[in-house]
Amino acid sequence: MLCPEVWDFKSPQHHLEIKRSSCMKNEIPPVISTHYYNHSISIVFPHSNNILPSLQNCIIDDSDYYKIECLSPSLLIDKEFIEAFVKKGELTLLSVNRKIDVDNCIAITPTGHLVLSLTVEDYQKFGLEGKPSFFDRKNHSRYIVTINLRDDTFTPSKPYYERVRRCLETNFDKKFDVILMWDPPDEKLCPSSVAAWFHSRQSNVSICHGKLSTRINHSIPIPIVTEDCDINEFFEWIGIISFDGDTKNGNADDYLNTYSCPSPNILADEITYVEFTGFFTRTKINKISKAITDLLHCHQKSIPWISLHVHGFADSPLSWNLKEHTYFTDGDNSYTIVYQPNGDYIVQKSSNMNKLRIIQ
Repeated sequence: MLCPEVWDFKSPQHHLEIKRSSCMKNEIPPVISTHYYNHSISIVFPHSNNILPSLQNCIIDDSDYYKIECLSPSLLIDKEFIEAFVKKGELTLLSVNRKIDVDNCIAITPTGHLVLSLTVEDYQKFGLEGKPSFFDRKNHSRYIVTINLRDDTFTPSKPYYERVRRCLETNFDKKFDVILMWDPPDEKLCPSSVAAWFHSRQSNVSICHGKLSTRINHSIPIPIVTEDCDINEFFEWIGIISFDGDTKNGNADDYLNTYSCPSPNILADEITYVEFTGFFTRTKINKISKAITDLLHCHQKSIPWISLHVHGFADSPLSWNLKEHTYFTDGDNSYTIVYQPNGDYIVQKSSNMNKLRIIQ
């Protein structure tokens, strides 16, 4: 057997987009409000000035989420559930322990859409109309079914509701492990109410806690964001800091690492990296984003920028809005925002390509 020329393999197709904007024009960056399923966040900032405790408290506050094991999807169209949690506040739900390219997956968006990503075998038994997966539109081995739970006509005794109920209860016997969070419309309401509702219906509900880690590096050169700087090199530097790479070397004679900090740069006394892994709704990310802008406003003379990286779930059926997501060589759907004291920010949006790779 001949060895393949692995060195000649083309790199996986990927979509990378960079935009500049201002918080004065858009208080909440659109990339945050349209990205629903967030798995981890990481924040990088120089010259901490004792802002680390404030950021950590903002991240940890109300960060618990809930896991339900062996959930029947038919419970998600219960009228009481829809009225209490889908139409009021924002409910975010995602199936876990599933592979988006081979398994059935379900999700509820904070906009009230129930999305079922089904294999062709289960779709044919399901009985509801869907559309072929964008990523498999030739073979039609996967279908997407979307149901608007907030539609006024989606109510018991109406034909469409009864059809959906019958299909979920009779034709679709699959059960899912899911994670969920509910952002109530009023601060007086407790987010745990949704867990209590499922528990009262004999569902196996457990509380989940995120994992926080912090790292501080001292006496390190950091790049400065200017109109003339190479923003791609800046984001590359953020990535190297995130996995604790060596950014100080710059020695051309070093075989393993010749990396040096992009220009222009300054020497920072310290730089802090904070990472939290769990499950974040868009509302939670909005709060963290606002906390960052407030901190920058208070320390604009000493902190040149703060970066926020948000990574989505690799096996989520959606990436941004109702845009379908899949997993080929990776399940990347992430973004990085660099905030500046003057209110400007730069967004780097990363996702796998919505195009099948052609193997030659």
